[in-house]
Amino acid sequence: MAIDTYAPCPGGTGKKIKFCCADLVGDLEQLDRLVEGDQISAALDQVKRLEEKTPGRACLMATRTKLELASKRYAEASASSRAFLDAFPDNPLALGHAAVTDAIAGRMQEAAAAFDQARERARHQAAGGEGPDISAELVRIAATLVQAAAQLGHVGFAQGIVDWLTDATLGSEDERRLLASIVGSSGVPPALRTRVRLEEAPGDSPWRPDFDTALEAAHAWRLSKALTTFRSLKGVAGESRELFTNIAVICEMLARPFEASEAWVAVARLQDVPHDDAVEAMGRAIALETEADPDRSPLIRFASRAAALAVPLGEEGTTAIELLEDKLRHVGNCDPAPFDRTQWVSRGAVPPRSAWRIYDDKSPARLLATLLIFGRQTDREPEALLQGFAPDVDTARPGVESLLGCRFAADEGGDAMPGTAPTNWLMGSQFRMLPPTAPPAPVAAGNPSVFDTLLEEQRQAVWDRFLDVWPDTPLPELLGKTPREALRDPLGGKRVEALVTEGEATSRQPDACDAWTAVRGRLGMPPAATIESLQPLQDGLPPLRWHRLDMAKIGIDELRGVLVTALDAGFERAAERAAEALAARPDATPADRWEALGVLEDRATASVRKLEIIAELRGIAAQLKANDGMLDVAELRVRMQRGDEADTMRLLEHLRRDHGRDQQVLQAFAEVMMEAGVDLSALAGRAGGPPPAGGAALPAAESGKLWTPGGEKPGPAGEKKVIWTPN
Repeated sequence: MAIDTYAPCPGGTGKKIKFCCADLVGDLEQLDRLVEGDQISAALDQVKRLEEKTPGRACLMATRTKLELASKRYAEASASSRAFLDAFPDNPLALGHAAVTDAIAGRMQEAAAAFDQARERARHQAAGGEGPDISAELVRIAATLVQAAAQLGHVGFAQGIVDWLTDATLGSEDERRLLASIVGSSGVPPALRTRVRLEEAPGDSPWRPDFDTALEAAHAWRLSKALTTFRSLKGVAGESRELFTNIAVICEMLARPFEASEAWVAVARLQDVPHDDAVEAMGRAIALETEADPDRSPLIRFASRAAALAVPLGEEGTTAIELLEDKLRHVGNCDPAPFDRTQWVSRGAVPPRSAWRIYDDKSPARLLATLLIFGRQTDREPEALLQGFAPDVDTARPGVESLLGCRFAADEGGDAMPGTAPTNWLMGSQFRMLPPTAPPAPVAAGNPSVFDTLLEEQRQAVWDRFLDVWPDTPLPELLGKTPREALRDPLGGKRVEALVTEGEATSRQPDACDAWTAVRGRLGMPPAATIESLQPLQDGLPPLRWHRLDMAKIGIDELRGVLVTALDAGFERAAERAAEALAARPDATPADRWEALGVLEDRATASVRKLEIIAELRGIAAQLKANDGMLDVAELRVRMQRGDEADTMRLLEHLRRDHGRDQQVLQAFAEVMMEAGVDLSALAGRAGGPPPAGGAALPAAESGKLWTPGGEKPGPAGEKKVIWTPN
């Protein structure tokens, strides 16, 4: 494609090509053709040859850096970017490329500072009539930085760039929406999901002119300049909530999480800040401290400890290991664990002879560790490997050593081993739930199934342990103190309340929300007060407080907004309470009730309640003339878990007859079957034909016969049939 010589120089100089690099027009056109033909390596070689002939040209240096980034030669791109910036320190494109290479290397603070300078230099060029305000290339660099920052967890930096693009209407609306969704789907901590705006100076303060100057710079996206001015006011406005809020917000956008957290702690410390605001400021501080140092202690580390097994040589040795495994098989707190040998072999490792789950001796028994037994190898003696989180391995080790007659060595990994926060460790506890040895009798309608009972026992065991242990567990979010210890200090108490509030507001399951609320009672904390607001969205009430709203007093339009926004932002408790209120409103439309009941069905934990909600949804589907195929699939999942054979057969037949060509329903049906361990491809193959395009085959339902996993044929006539349910 012919290059317009009056277009801006592709090197970011701000000059026209005609007055900057007219002698390279033919070469630049050739490079464009190579890039359009996806010949990146050839284009890169050509640029290098041109640089040898005409060194120090911005257009060539910019093109070289871009091509090296495109071909993922990051080390070379970093060196080229540094040379470009050294040669043209005020070039916005050179600064933008430096920001990208810093971001790829994980230096997000340097990347944010360089990009802020790039925006500033682009504005200076435009003000001097040297080119457009923001080039298309700088917009592409911004999009790259959003993705890198979101991936590395620097939410403020990523969101700040999206806000800048939106404010300046740069890029297309679809592109900006896509970037916003990338930020939103990157695992934003609950405390940072609330958008905080820059605040105006209070009243007629003597330092207001300087404050307003800094605020004006921030609104013009000269963030580094604004931060410098705001910092200079600490000595004269040290008790200003507005000052520390603005410092915190700008530091978030400049990828300075530690300084931002200090500013939010300063806000929480101020006496005139309302309690809820102080708690939420402390929650932001905790999230940013974790962003600054994800591995701050104390963490619960993974441990792997080995022990040599003393067994005789030769055949007797193999027999000894078999006897040892038989001993484990008859111990009450050991269960054999399945494992995939091919995964070991594929990575060049020798698979173990057997694997075992080790539980404690309480009831219900909690899973502590995994034990791997390895036989003798050419270069290694037989050994045992005990793996799990370090505290659990320490608990399991004495009993396992007594069983095996060995001694496990100390864990050699130490701080190099992966770890998790103590709260996540406690919430991830697993317990052994023993299913009935015989097939259970059919469950009467309206009664909980065996599956419900086992799940409820598991959940209750998890939260009972959580409530017993968490209050006295040192946490990194509390700077190494336990919640009980932290509550002795007013600022520490706000840290504890921030953790509890986030747990109540965002936990995925209702029983988890209830457990966080129960923590308040265990620690002697006052219950959270109900909030009355007729229009929480218009009033700007922070979403972290929505679960405390008196939903019955909110207008229906606002209630709809709360439901949708809470769902999108992950404030699960508020979404559930809004759905309950909306479903009960006499002025709710069928569409309102459809959406509300869908939320409630998703959060319901008991199968009886799920079936009740699905029955209500069927009535609404008839009113809306909606396809009920997805409701069939939802009910099928519940019926299979409950073991309701007759209803399962009815649903299978209905799906086959009425929805056998609906690709969406087929896909959802396939997912349910996979959850249940049914290989639909194998089932279709035995039926003598390929699976349909949707990837699922709806099995025909024969009267009195139900396919169960592992069975090639139905059992003999008269045999009692039971539906298989997942363990």
